[in-house]
Amino acid sequence: MRYLWLAGLVALMSGCVAAPMESDGGVPELSGACDRIAQYDFAFPRFDETAQQLAHATGCFIETDLSQTAAIGVNPVKGQMSIRQALAVAIKDTPLKIVKQEPNLISVSVSGEPKK
Repeated sequence: MRYLWLAGLVALMSGCVAAPMESDGGVPELSGACDRIAQYDFAFPRFDETAQQLAHATGCFIETDLSQTAAIGVNPVKGQMSIRQALAVAIKDTPLKIVKQEPNLISVSVSGEPKK
């Protein structure tokens, strides 16, 4: 009987999927290259410049269609945070939105653009 109970418990737990941890502001922490903490202090006027600065030599790939997103204005980024959090700060209150997140990838599109 004890083994039956244990087998039931294991079966129940195997169906549970751990959700990614979220930091303040609802940004998930997926334990990848995009979650490394760094110090930022920049105010580039365009999304393409900001994305390049965040992704440069980090292993965090920022996927976007630059023909639609490059020239969109973004917010300054200042403080200690992950790349994922910094990108969220940069695009807050802009037409851009994060549409896909993986440990080493963040995909950004213009709001209303269909997911690929």
